Amino acid sequence: MSHKISDSTVHQYRKPPSETTVSRASAMQQNIRDVLGSNHETFLQGSYKNDTAISDLNDVDIVAVRKNIFSGTFSGVPVSNTVYWDQIFSEIEEKLDSSPLYRGKHKRGDKCIKLTGSIDVDIVPAVKVTTELEDPIAVFSFREGRERLNHPRVHFENGKNKNDRTEGHYKPIVRLMKNWTCAHFSDPRIAPSFCVECMVHAVPDNLFSSDHAFSFAQVGLDIVRKINNPIAPVLNVAGTKNIFNEWPNKVESFLHKGI
Repeated sequence: MSHKISDSTVHQYRKPPSETTVSRASAMQQNIRDVLGSNHETFLQGSYKNDTAISDLNDVDIVAVRKNIFSGTFSGVPVSNTVYWDQIFSEIEEKLDSSPLYRGKHKRGDKCIKLTGSIDVDIVPAVKVTTELEDPIAVFSFREGRERLNHPRVHFENGKNKNDRTEGHYKPIVRLMKNWTCAHFSDPRIAPSFCVECMVHAVPDNLFSSDHAFSFAQVGLDIVRKINNPIAPVLNVAGTKNIFNEWPNKVESFLHKGI
């Protein structure tokens, strides 16, 4: 299809973080792995790990799975000694305070410990359901007062497979859509990065092509159709839940304010 959007303009908004930013993020992950030590299995999750982060990436998510602790809610393993989530968070906070690099630079969030450094990091404490090397894992929301299942490694694999099936065009379109929502909405809660990625992932593979400007329009129209029919579920990238249930009162705002 003919259009007047230049390749240089498209490239500006689909490009990933710079090599310098990637190097800083990798260094932070390794430093935190060293600080937490052998009791934790640490790995990246989120847009940086999934290669869907936009170029002005300003934070990285690192999961820290406590190796010797099973989820009391989801594992089905008899637990003789109860370890409370406050203790799990506190252990990580104490380890951060033991490091001159991170002492006094962290604060506790709802499901994570927010760490300020050369690049900001959200450390997500977690416990295992089967093993620390497999999904699902369990994380805890203090706001909700409950454990939640998380599937970050399944998310990564499903996104990679989608990108392979679309000949590498899926992830650039995710970045284009994220940049558009960042520029368009003053309130990031209207179009959370995670929900945007899930919506793009749900678009049929045949709508992704090497013409990324045209693909962006096609993908956007498909997203509008899905939002106009919220009764039909749209699964997250891991395929475990309907994101419309995770996006309360924002879908309509996205449609009315964004399109």
